Amino acid sequence: MVHRRRRRRPPPPSGGLMAAALLGHCGAAASQACAEVAEQGCFDQEFSCERCCDTGALPVGDLSCWVGPVKFPTCCGLTRLRMAASQMLPAADHLDVPATCPPAAQSHCFDAYFPCERCCDTRRGPQGDMACWPDTTPFGLRTLSFAFCCGMLPFAADERLAW
Repeated sequence: MVHRRRRRRPPPPSGGLMAAALLGHCGAAASQACAEVAEQGCFDQEFSCERCCDTGALPVGDLSCWVGPVKFPTCCGLTRLRMAASQMLPAADHLDVPATCPPAAQSHCFDAYFPCERCCDTRRGPQGDMACWPDTTPFGLRTLSFAFCCGMLPFAADERLAW
């Protein structure tokens, strides 16, 4: 019997605009160090930030780290960047009928703040809600895309990063 360890609920992302990083003015990290935007309260010795947020093999980090409310976007800082990006984009509050998440969507791309129904909603634009796809390369993370997260394209083996 496999015993799953209960993880702490991640803290809500802290505020602060990171416009320079979103616009790509910072240099990418040379190693798989923990991203400066990561929420340190999500991690411990076994489930370290360096391990869990390493996007070298998968764009959403180490899948064994993400259980229940502990999600890649919140813990690795993507939600924080999405919140900053959403402040720079026009509001789409006029959408009355809720969207439906595509059946092939990658659940690890989303969290309570930016759910699949919001990010993959093409009424917000041809690539869904653009706030969901900020450039994370300045923080040493692979940038998630509408095509990957919303299930439009499969994960390709040639997208792996060299160790």
